[in-house]
Parts: sequence; C-alpha cells; structure tokens
Amino acid sequence: MVFHRMRWAQRDGARGAQAQPGRGAALHAALRAARVAPVTMALARVAFTLFACAMAAFPSAFAQETGSWSGWARLRTTAYRFESIDPDDIESDRLGAYQEFDAAVRQMSGPHLAFRFAARLADDLYLKDRVQERGRLFVGQVEARPIERTVARFGRQFVQEGAAGLTLDGLWLNARPSARWDLRAWGGARAPLSRAFRAGSLGDEPAWGMRALATVSPRVRVGGSWAYRERDGRVAARLGGLEATIQAPYGVRLALRGAYDFERDLASRADLLAQWQPSRSGLGRWPALTLQLVHRHPAIDAVSYFARFESEPRNLVRAAARHDFGWHDLGAEIEYFGSFAEDRDGHRLGGALLFKYGRIGYAARLGDIGEESDFFGDVSYEFASWGRVEAGASFVTYALLEDALERDERDLTTAYARALLRPRAGVGLVLEVQSLTNPFLDEDIRVLAGLDLTAGVGAGRFGLSRGGW
Repeated sequence: MVFHRMRWAQRDGARGAQAQPGRGAALHAALRAARVAPVTMALARVAFTLFACAMAAFPSAFAQETGSWSGWARLRTTAYRFESIDPDDIESDRLGAYQEFDAAVRQMSGPHLAFRFAARLADDLYLKDRVQERGRLFVGQVEARPIERTVARFGRQFVQEGAAGLTLDGLWLNARPSARWDLRAWGGARAPLSRAFRAGSLGDEPAWGMRALATVSPRVRVGGSWAYRERDGRVAARLGGLEATIQAPYGVRLALRGAYDFERDLASRADLLAQWQPSRSGLGRWPALTLQLVHRHPAIDAVSYFARFESEPRNLVRAAARHDFGWHDLGAEIEYFGSFAEDRDGHRLGGALLFKYGRIGYAARLGDIGEESDFFGDVSYEFASWGRVEAGASFVTYALLEDALERDERDLTTAYARALLRPRAGVGLVLEVQSLTNPFLDEDIRVLAGLDLTAGVGAGRFGLSRGGW
C-alpha cells in the first residue's frame, strides 16, 4: 500500500498574497464550498474577502499597537491531495480544501470591551456530498468588563465550570467581590454539535449553571457547582459538583473533584490527583511522582436511549514517576495504568530511559482485554536553527485473549522518519516516511510532503516580524 499526501497552507499577510499566485483561486473555491445559511454566509464571504484584501494591501494598518486598542487577524487556506493504493491495487484519489479565519480585538473603549472570533468558513471539500452544513463557528463572543472585578462574555464559547463542560450559545458572568471569592454563572442554549453558523435553540436545549470558588487560605481553595441541561424538552442532566485544591508543603499538590447526577441518581464521577515535585520545594533531585484515581460512570444523559440500561462504573488508576539524574541529560520514567470494571481488569506497565536526543523503553499489558509486549524508541535532533530530524520505531507482539497460545499472537511493526525544515520565518516544510507491517498487510508505506506558508498581522504577529509572509 502506497500513501501520498501533499498539503498546502497559507495564512494571508503582507507579502503572503504575492508569494502564492494560486492563492486567490484556492480562497475562492473554499469560500464557495460553504453550505450554510445563504444570507449569513454570503455576507460573511464578502466581509472576510474584503478584510483579507485589506490585510494584504495595508498590513501596517493592522499591525499597529496603540494605547487605546490592539488586535490581530489570521486567514488560513489549506488544500491537500491524497492518493492511496491498497494490496488489491484499488486506487483512491482525493482533492480537498478548507478555510479558517480567526481574529481578536482587545482594549476597545479602554480595557472594557474585547471581541474574539474563530471559524471554519468552508469544511473539507471531500465532505461536500456527506454533510449539509459545512461552515463551523468555533468561537464568536464579545467580552465586556463594565465594572471592576466583573467580566461578561456573550456569544459562542466553551464553558468548563465544575461538573459541566459544553459549547454554549449564551452568556457567561464572572464576579470577584473580594480576593477570597470567585463567583460564576452562565446560561443559554447548547450549541449545535456540528458547530454550524446558527444559534442553539433555547426551546430544545436550554442550559444554565453556576459555580462558586472560595480561597480558604493561601494553600487551600474549595468550590461547588450546579449545572442544568435539557434536550428535546426533557431534563437531560442535573449535576452537582464539589472540588478542592490543596498546595501542601514539600512540593505536594492535591486536587479532588466529585460530581453527582441527580437526574440519574448516581455518582457520575469522583477523582483524586496527587503530585509531588520535590525540585520546586528545594529538596534536591528526587523523582517527581504522580498518582491519579478515577471512579466514573459513562457520560450518558437521562434523555438518551442508553440511559434505560444500568451502567457499570469504571475505576481507573494511574501512577507515574520521572527522575532526572543530572548527568549528561539522562533520566528515566515509569508509568502504570489500570482499568477495573466489575470482574474485568486490565493493566499496563512501562518504562523508558531518557537521554538528550530521545528515549528508549518497554511496556507490557495484561488483563481480560488481552496481552501486549511493546519495545519502542524515538529520537530527535536539531541540526540547525532552521531544521530538525526525527525518527522512531515500535515492535509490538499482541494477543486479543489472556494467556493466549503462541499461535494466537500477532506482530506489529511501525517506523517513521521525519524532517522539519524552516528556511525562513513563516515557511515550513515537512517530509515524512511511515512504514507499517501487520498480519493484514505485508508492507504499508506512506509518504507525506507538506508546505506551510504562515502569516499573521496584528499585535500577536504569530512569531513573525511585521510585513513578513
């Protein structure tokens, strides 16, 4: 099997529009491919096309940082070609393109107003016969600070507050009446799962919640949260959560979190994270330790068809240690991961030796879900400020059953080599070869060649000097 992929990307800027003669055609094709609300997208296409032209023609105007406001903008057009041949000599050929735009304006009206927008104006052309709405609105919000220690955000945004996490079309509020208290509230409608250019329905999927955090002492912070969500006019979830963060002496940090779903009447999640980093407390070169315990039920809301079945809780355990020997950049790491569900369990234990240019290690997996033995390694070397080479390989022997016979074992070998070149700021070239050998394919070779032309204007500059690509 032969895999070939070419990727071209450009983020328009001062000279970027001149550097690629085909830029206009790719931009126009990607914009025309968007199948969203006709009026909305027609206006968006005109506005963003004019903005891109202004960016290319007057880059200095967009690169200014004044005392009153600052901002940045980026337009990225990507096209790629995909070719493959399977063992039966069946060829597939694919040509796709998509376009993304994001921008921000800060310190409007002093520090009181800001704007943030990020969207995909046209999804991959390969999906044109598979989806109806191909535009994606990831973030579109206005942030206001009307009074001191108060923040309000309105629009599309991702909300992660306590036990709740979702993309919201609505309002998020934050108030800090004192240094000890941090109060938050949010409400609106859950955004469409497709992230389309349309607002979520308050009648079908309303959602709201609140969260309060209190700093008990310089080392202890506690909080509680509540979240409510509906779907199709029925209650989907009523979540209550508690949390605490403790910065203990001698480099020890503890984080505890729990959530209870009152609609399904079960403890949906409880986890403990403990970390010990002695280097931060001046204890010398001791290993950094991490321990995580998780008890959770599958994330199924009460409206789902699967909510009628009794779910089995999962218990997860992760323990890791990492140590720097302080000699010739040598180090070591070891990790254990365990999964338990009723009378079934799985265990994975691995370790690796770390050195300046990479690592080499071994990992083994045992349990009801099968067995696995894995030797792995990878290296990376930066030979110049503009170039780096990487390579890696993995040799795996696995079986789908516990205590499997030798005839039931399978071998899987993977390897890759990659070169990352940046001849100048804003230009990136990637060359990569991948190889795969498994029981189904005697040989699977993939070749990747990609070119990135990056440009951005505004206060952020995206790591580039003004007037770059």
